[in-house]
Amino acid sequence: MKYVEVAIAKQHTGNKFFTYQADDSVECGSIARVPFGKKHCLAVVRKNVSKPTFATKPISEVLPYSLPASSQKLHDWMIPFYPDDNGLITQLFIPGSIVNNPSQREVHLYQPKNIPLPKATEEQKKALLMLGEPKTTRALLHGDTGTGKTRVFIEIAQQIINEGRSVLILTPEIGLTPQLVQEVSQHANAPVILYHSNLTPVERRKVWEYCASKKPPTIFIGPRSSLFLPFNNLGFIVIDEAHDSSYKQLQSPHYQSLHIASKLAQIHEAKLLLSTATPNTEDYYKAQQNNYEIIRMKKPAAGKHAAENKLIDMTNRDLFTKNNLISDELHSAIDNALKNNEQVMLFLNRRGNARLVQCADCGWQLDCPHCGLPLTYHKDDHEMRCHSCSYKQAAIYQCESCKSTEIKFKNIGTKALVSEIEKLFPKKIIMRFDADSLTNEKLQDNIFKLKAGEIDIVIGTQLITKGIDLPKLTVVGVINADSGLNLPDYASEEVTFQQLYQVVGRVGRGHKLSKSFIQTRVPEHPIMQAILHRSWEDFYEYELAKRNRFLYPPFCYLAVVKISKTKLEGSIEAAQKLFSILQKNKKIHILGPSPSFYEKKDGKYSWQIIVKSSSRIAIVESLSSLPVGWISDIDPVSLL
Repeated sequence: MKYVEVAIAKQHTGNKFFTYQADDSVECGSIARVPFGKKHCLAVVRKNVSKPTFATKPISEVLPYSLPASSQKLHDWMIPFYPDDNGLITQLFIPGSIVNNPSQREVHLYQPKNIPLPKATEEQKKALLMLGEPKTTRALLHGDTGTGKTRVFIEIAQQIINEGRSVLILTPEIGLTPQLVQEVSQHANAPVILYHSNLTPVERRKVWEYCASKKPPTIFIGPRSSLFLPFNNLGFIVIDEAHDSSYKQLQSPHYQSLHIASKLAQIHEAKLLLSTATPNTEDYYKAQQNNYEIIRMKKPAAGKHAAENKLIDMTNRDLFTKNNLISDELHSAIDNALKNNEQVMLFLNRRGNARLVQCADCGWQLDCPHCGLPLTYHKDDHEMRCHSCSYKQAAIYQCESCKSTEIKFKNIGTKALVSEIEKLFPKKIIMRFDADSLTNEKLQDNIFKLKAGEIDIVIGTQLITKGIDLPKLTVVGVINADSGLNLPDYASEEVTFQQLYQVVGRVGRGHKLSKSFIQTRVPEHPIMQAILHRSWEDFYEYELAKRNRFLYPPFCYLAVVKISKTKLEGSIEAAQKLFSILQKNKKIHILGPSPSFYEKKDGKYSWQIIVKSSSRIAIVESLSSLPVGWISDIDPVSLL
């Protein structure tokens, strides 16, 4: 008999590990069932320990599974890197259905078709040469929409498979997996496996078992949860659409997939590729600082047809004589496209549903003098507040830019847009894709209808901006391009640029002559001008200067901590108490406390504190022992 320390896969285990008695045959990495309180829980054996001074219980059962050394290393690295509940981190590595009776069902494999890849363009050839270099272990493939980034990483994946190693391709949305699986399996030289949360528990367990069983080289495709499969010999990790905020886990544990993928690649000595048309400012800056290989691609791979972009000034109501939402020029373009049996896409940012305060005449908005973020109107107190530093002032009645009193409170959503379009084009097939879509209306279930042109008008939120190639699409309309600019978040302009750049990039991919129309109240805004000229470089210079001025990532590390209580007074009191404690730490800078952007949710009041520092370790240490009830998010992608 011996004693082992285990990590229990159960929430509310804090930052602790637990000691149990075990048979001498039990090895590190073994998955076991252990008594914990009144229940039995899954656990991973971490290491052998000396006999403790306190009484211990024996392990109840050792399952016929274990984590490979690579997964153990990743697990042990995550524990201190994200000071969260250890049990929640451990749960990421073990499928809950692993204790069920074995299923005779085989894992679903997409068999490779070995269809030759299309001839590489000159830019693709250069990218392949750079990525094929043994010294290139980390790379950023910065290719505009339609330049053929997927073709590049498929060929590198083929090379890695030929070397006898597996490949992991991450995608931000489940809705994008059918298209990606089809494209990869067509050209693959190894079986392809799909893994995501929509699989049944048995299906997920079978993929986990397949991965752990040292099968022949395989290509795995899935969202961020795929990172925690028990890989044995991983040679290449691709993060497709690497800019996407979906790679950040918004619930505990709040991990960032790019960090996890980087560590996983290091453990396996694998190549890591970030592929995107719009790199995050922080990621690009760090790629430069860390000497990543940055590969730029600008020319469409499918042909020579570029898109014509046009800004429509929403403050000029003479341009909107037929409909309040759709400009006359966009209306005409939609009508012509439909007459030619072509496809139309209309984009409306769902996040813009939040109440926005803006001058209807010139598009001006009021920013915080300390944070540079838009102030939010609070009707109860008739105040404008900053949700980062708690600055506030009386609500405005007059535009400080043009002196107009036309200060508007606006709210519009995709459902209202569908109703308007149905009136304008009653005989056309219209589909809406957003978070409220019904099960049979989800993007992943209709993506091939979209590609075949069976849907005339596509309406949606950011879901429709990502990585979809629609050959019959010739018109893109952005209904309210600047709604996202008004959100009080340091990343709001970056997110707006990325979404607009991506949705405009659905056309101009070389298939047909096409146009995009961007309706905005601020056509001279640097973001809108960068979109008009398709200049990511102009955006990056503007955004980096702003981040430097107000000290946001990449020029600092960031965290947000939140408390929610049933009474407003309780949240305020707890926030002020923690603020007083954190303020004593001279290694960190504190903003707040202030109400969260969504201050009242599910009957509770939420307040937050923002922590900045030049040292990530300083933030981790300051938040490692928060009072009960506080939730921390280190490296947040948003402060909302």
